[in-house]
Amino acid sequence: MLMLAAFSSCTVVPHEQVLEVVTDPKHSVLQWNNFAPEPPVCMSASCVHASSEILYNLHPNYDHIDPCTDTYQFICGGWSDRHDLRPDQGDASALSAMAEQGQLLLRHVVEAPYPGYEASSEYKSFAADEDNFVKLKDAYAACMDEKTIQEAGVGPLKDLLSEVSGLNITETVLKLMENGVGALASFYASGDDRDPDKIAVFVTPPRVIGLPSKEYYDDAKIVEEYKEVIAKVTTALISAKALPAEYSDLWATKSFTDSVVDFEKKLSQASPPPEDLESVVKYYNPYSLEESSKMLPQLSASRIISALAPSNFSTDRIIVGSPDYMKSVSKILEKTDNGTIHGYFMWKVVQAYASSVEDSAVKPLMQFKNKLQGKDPDSSPDRWRTCISVVDQDLGWILSRFYIQRAFSREAKEFGDVIIRDIKDQFKKTLKSTDWMSDSVRKLGIEKVNNIVQKIGYPTISPDIMNPDKLKEFYHSVSVDNSTFFKNRRAVAKFEVSREWSKLGKPTDRNEWDMTAPTVNAYFNPPGNEIVFPAGIMQAPVFYDPSVPQYLSYGAFGSISGHELSHAFDSSGRHYDTIGNYTNWWDNETINAFEQRAQCFVEQYGNFTVPGPDDKPLHVNGRLTLGENIADAGGLGAAFAAWKARDELTPDAKLPGLLHFTKEQLFMLSYGNSWCGMTRKEAAIQRIYQDPHSPKFARVIGTLANSRAFRDAFKCPVREPTCKLW
Repeated sequence: MLMLAAFSSCTVVPHEQVLEVVTDPKHSVLQWNNFAPEPPVCMSASCVHASSEILYNLHPNYDHIDPCTDTYQFICGGWSDRHDLRPDQGDASALSAMAEQGQLLLRHVVEAPYPGYEASSEYKSFAADEDNFVKLKDAYAACMDEKTIQEAGVGPLKDLLSEVSGLNITETVLKLMENGVGALASFYASGDDRDPDKIAVFVTPPRVIGLPSKEYYDDAKIVEEYKEVIAKVTTALISAKALPAEYSDLWATKSFTDSVVDFEKKLSQASPPPEDLESVVKYYNPYSLEESSKMLPQLSASRIISALAPSNFSTDRIIVGSPDYMKSVSKILEKTDNGTIHGYFMWKVVQAYASSVEDSAVKPLMQFKNKLQGKDPDSSPDRWRTCISVVDQDLGWILSRFYIQRAFSREAKEFGDVIIRDIKDQFKKTLKSTDWMSDSVRKLGIEKVNNIVQKIGYPTISPDIMNPDKLKEFYHSVSVDNSTFFKNRRAVAKFEVSREWSKLGKPTDRNEWDMTAPTVNAYFNPPGNEIVFPAGIMQAPVFYDPSVPQYLSYGAFGSISGHELSHAFDSSGRHYDTIGNYTNWWDNETINAFEQRAQCFVEQYGNFTVPGPDDKPLHVNGRLTLGENIADAGGLGAAFAAWKARDELTPDAKLPGLLHFTKEQLFMLSYGNSWCGMTRKEAAIQRIYQDPHSPKFARVIGTLANSRAFRDAFKCPVREPTCKLW
């Protein structure tokens, strides 16, 4: 019924002719061929809009470009003609454009009076709902009050620095943790991969030491500039009497700044490669507290757990993300003086909270961060965009409630459910025909797909964001004032730490979400065996629209859905069984077959490059990006099969201005449009170092090269996929 409704507003125009893309090894030409009958043409406003988006994104001379050999330019060559990077942007894409549209809607929400509740709502707690809205507006107002923030200067930062000083290493790390600042090692509470219904304590290497990734410490020019930035910031803080007195004399010397950066470099060199931090096989190492304390005796895990966990909780077990890193840190600390160690802690506070103050003292740091991403050093986003991001981080579920009211209908949620169910059905069919899997593994794989939980739109239990009383209770301990921005941010940081560690000793809450409703993203949670799609990514016209031909939504959102589901069987997700336990449920024959095929992806994507720091080619890390690349390929294949099945039941109409493309080709264009974008050189380099996702152009070229359906649709000379798992 929902599928039929998609065409109820179309004006149907019959066509007797069609333009066909005919490809030869040199170029692609368009020629008329007589075919009859042709599918009807949808002329609704939504279809015209969708059609114009595709036409704008296509290269202006796409009819002279071979889609088989120059895929990205064919599909996205026109994107840059309508988009540009603002001085404050390191990159932009179809995703970021959709996110910015969502931010604009949210601005209209928080800057308007309380909107009230829908008359049809089952909840009638108008007072609680308005209280929540006032808290949201107060948090936004405090962020927008730049005059008050400027008048406060570095005063709030001084108070926090004073609290951190004079403590031993363990107490300092604990105080930093309570304020949302990571240093030396990251302690957190999360589902136990081997027993996901229980919460365990983890300690892992921090994702960022100081500079964005370890490669930057090998760039002498960047390191020297980084030292100059630290010197400028600390000199200004000393002048403002913001640094504790016992550190002012130390920071006044260049040698001290050098020693802090050298300390960071040693920590960075000890850190495992980013692909190890993504692999459960590498990061899941259970130890007793006694055993772990021998690795890093200077940092007491027992003390941190006792300070943060509920009073009735006790454990003798901790998951150590990298034992080698912990042992190396212990040796580094032994050889480093206390002044340098605590100077490093002070600098972590400054880095973490610099964006929460307005003062010339921290300006060099903000300029340096911009420069590392290729932005204008003095640029910053519009203040309202910054503040929408802040309230999404700090009071995200309240913001989600008012976003859903404006941007996500019941029909949209139902359509999402249909697409994802279709994807699951097709993936099960794919598994049944996967001959390199043993019968037993194939059977368990199908069971795992059946068990995957799909969450769409927004949470309805933990918390139920549409229940004002529950939402008010969720944030009751967060104190927000409309004139104390820095204080608000610290209050939220403490709230989040407290909420996380309060889970210890309780069963895992499988109703929680890791992303707020406006988020333009999605994820697969291996221990929860769940795929999650916030409402933010289910928006027209780029990814999702129930009112246009289904190949568009299946090509974009459907491929995203299939991508997340495919993560259940990628290089990391395959280690989790039918209910989300990390265990060896694949036999050796299937593992070997998988690894042989996965190596093809490693090599394929390792051949993609971006201009490096010295303008020499910088290769994509095929091992780091392996899971995402496998998911892209699997997601596209499942989505295409799901759409073809739907199209047989309720055939799609064509789009105006695009009659020379087949529906199969339009599906592929819709997928490719999802990743159109542009990236500054510096931002691209940073992502190569640390991002498990391939560059956007590679996600188009590589994924479509791995699709037999794409090569068939465009009649490519070579039809076999470059790499194939599913």
